[in-house]
Amino acid sequence: MSGDMYSAGYRSITNVDYSSVCVSTMRARHSDRPGMTWHQMDMRQLSFPDESFDVILEKATLDAIMVEEKTSWEVSPQAAVFFHQALTQVGRCLKPAGRFVSVTFSSPLLRRRLYARTEYNWSIQKYSYGDGFEYYVYVMTKGEELSPEDAALEKKLLEDTESPPAAIVSMQMEDEEDFLLNIEF
Repeated sequence: MSGDMYSAGYRSITNVDYSSVCVSTMRARHSDRPGMTWHQMDMRQLSFPDESFDVILEKATLDAIMVEEKTSWEVSPQAAVFFHQALTQVGRCLKPAGRFVSVTFSSPLLRRRLYARTEYNWSIQKYSYGDGFEYYVYVMTKGEELSPEDAALEKKLLEDTESPPAAIVSMQMEDEEDFLLNIEF
């Protein structure tokens, strides 16, 4: 996607991926594109300074956090913590009035409840594309309040849960990509 963005005229693109293999491959593939950088990093622990970016775009990264969930309707405490860590980092790295763009196949019934938190300090807009196999683009704008509908959703979700997950779960980054061998069937 970032290669297409570069071709469309965007010349300052910072790419982050958890996979060292992906970062090495993409860095080599796009070495002729000045202004495009690649960093191996966990989205839940971004090493960029506060307010570094006007726009942060993620495409299916948050979906990857949810991949081991048994159902999309009930998010495990571990996945909820991972999601919260990632969104907190995104908010920290956005400049005031910056935009976080999330591209996913996850419907508003499932995804909006994870984005609608006052503490992230952003508004949420949803767009959908496609026929039959629909995908969604959520645009969060830092510094804008939640809509009354999203604020009510947050309030209901907080009332329905006893307390948000308190444990901070961390995942050690490994250079070897053996995670595929650990998938339980």
